[in-house]
Amino acid sequence: MTRRDAGSALVEALIGSAIVALTLGTMYHAIVDSAARNRMAEEKRFANLIAQSELASVGSIVPVEPGVTTGVELGFPWRIQIEPFSGNVSPGNAGQLWSVTVSVRNPKGALLASLGTLALGKGS
Repeated sequence: MTRRDAGSALVEALIGSAIVALTLGTMYHAIVDSAARNRMAEEKRFANLIAQSELASVGSIVPVEPGVTTGVELGFPWRIQIEPFSGNVSPGNAGQLWSVTVSVRNPKGALLASLGTLALGKGS
């Protein structure tokens, strides 16, 4: 092996090392990005479950009357807002129609889930 061949082997080793380093860096970035997306998906899943649970409590635990009810579940702040429904509905004998909205935020305050429905309650 001549001196020139030894220098060539060193350059090839450096190029190979650079390629491996770039590949590992790209893989690391992809793994970190995937973990962040999984964490956000899990937060949204929990928020939807909490919103569904709180919406189901309207009428049985939370009275159907205008106002706001708040709380925290698993570290996620939730809010139930009940207000008269303002749609084009003729009044009936059954009672008042109310608009119910449940929203769930993450601990930093970003909205993760919002569910709405109509509920039949006592007249105004």
